[in-house]
Amino acid sequence: MALLNITRWPTILIFIFAGIAAATFAFVTVNLFSQAMASLDFLKAFGWEAIRHGALRQVVELAVWGALSLACWLSFKACEHVLEDRYLEWARRSRTSRRDTDR
Repeated sequence: MALLNITRWPTILIFIFAGIAAATFAFVTVNLFSQAMASLDFLKAFGWEAIRHGALRQVVELAVWGALSLACWLSFKACEHVLEDRYLEWARRSRTSRRDTDR
C-alpha cells in the first residue's frame, strides 16, 4: 500500500490533498450539523410517528456523515504532520549549514 504512505508523496501533492481534506471536512461538518438539527426538529414535532417513517434510517445516515467527517479530519491532520516534519527537517538542515559556513 505504497499509495497510502503519504510520506513518499511530493510536498505539493500533500499540500493539495490537505486542502481538499480540509474543504471536504468543512462541507461535511456543516451538512452533518444541518441534518442533525432537521432530524431533531422532525422527532420533536412527530415523535413516535417520525421513528416509524424512517428516523432511524436518518440516524444511520448521520453516523455515516460523522465517520466521513472524522476521516477527512484525520487525513488533514496526517498531511499536516508530514508537512510539519518536512519543514522542521529543512529548518534544522538550514541552521546546520549556516553554522558550518560561519566557521
